Amino acid sequence: MNKKIVLAVVLFVVLLVAVPFIQALFFTQQTAGKIVINQPINAPYLNNTKKEITLVFFGYVGCVRVCTPILHQLNDFYDSPQFAPFQGTVGVSFVNLMPELDKNQPQLFAESFNHEFEGVYLTQKELMSIDRELNVFFSKSLSESGEIDHSDHLYLIEREKSGIVVLRNIYTTHPINRSLIVDDIRKLLSEKNE
Repeated sequence: MNKKIVLAVVLFVVLLVAVPFIQALFFTQQTAGKIVINQPINAPYLNNTKKEITLVFFGYVGCVRVCTPILHQLNDFYDSPQFAPFQGTVGVSFVNLMPELDKNQPQLFAESFNHEFEGVYLTQKELMSIDRELNVFFSKSLSESGEIDHSDHLYLIEREKSGIVVLRNIYTTHPINRSLIVDDIRKLLSEKNE
């Protein structure tokens, strides 16, 4: 194999591993399972969400290795007694990272897990800004054509009454720490009601 190709592949793998770590160093506070952000973001594609507080997951329609298990976990969490007090105020959105699909596919995919979940379609232009704005990693898979490698975090987003969208926290999903998320939602709702 050509040395330049080998070097390029090694560099890509190193960057694939290092970039999320480096990005995490710039966050304001990190605890086990959660990174606290509390920063306004530019996310116009979330303006149409039904709820002021939303748990957002980025993936792509048809992803079986990452998205399907996490969306099943989110469905179990959403339908649990632990989440029941928030169902009227907190939504779940699945944001699609594959713009080649028909625009209605993300909604159909999200609803296949729970009829209350919202699916969000992004254009190629909108996709170009989410990696910087939300530190979402995604790229075409090197090993499987038609697949996307992507980060698998869960984002707690609040749309304030002023219309500003604020990224509150980013959570790891292996597994989803339900108690941590419930505590954060409860705290956020109590702050909104003060």
